[in-house]
Amino acid sequence: MNAWFTATVPSVLSAWFFFCIMSLAPVWGNTYPVTPSTLAPLEDDEPVLSMSIDNQQYQLSRAQIESYPLYDVDMEHPAGLEGRFTGVWLDDFLEGEGVSPQERIRLVAHDKYTVFLNEAERRNTRYLLVTRLDGEPLSREQFGPLLLVAPEEADRVNAGILPMTRWIWAIGEIYQQ
Repeated sequence: MNAWFTATVPSVLSAWFFFCIMSLAPVWGNTYPVTPSTLAPLEDDEPVLSMSIDNQQYQLSRAQIESYPLYDVDMEHPAGLEGRFTGVWLDDFLEGEGVSPQERIRLVAHDKYTVFLNEAERRNTRYLLVTRLDGEPLSREQFGPLLLVAPEEADRVNAGILPMTRWIWAIGEIYQQ
């Protein structure tokens, strides 16, 4: 190879790679910070979630789910909802309910859409189990009673870079697998 080629091509490729990285930076950054919520837990005792843990099945209300620390994130959901989403970190909730991080879980929506999350997926992405939008309990029209979001992925999901296959809504059941 000639000297021009070996000196120029790596520089051009480096510049092109840097340009590509910088053009994607806005969708890689977390523009949706999650902060501790100032909202008080709901007092709604109506069951909204069926749990199946260690072959034990039981029901939980929003009040019981919100007994775990609440967090807020202002963001746009890829399916159109936008505002302040409030909920609990999925792993904190699961651990409190007796599910270890190594176990796979299955989330089932009311229409039977199902998402499985294994240890690696839960370790690599923090999921927020959302109970409210703009301070109000999620309604069925707002994908309630519960929905799962990954705030750190929101920009990439909204940009179409990542699929939203794990952003399940209308969650009614969680199973330990």
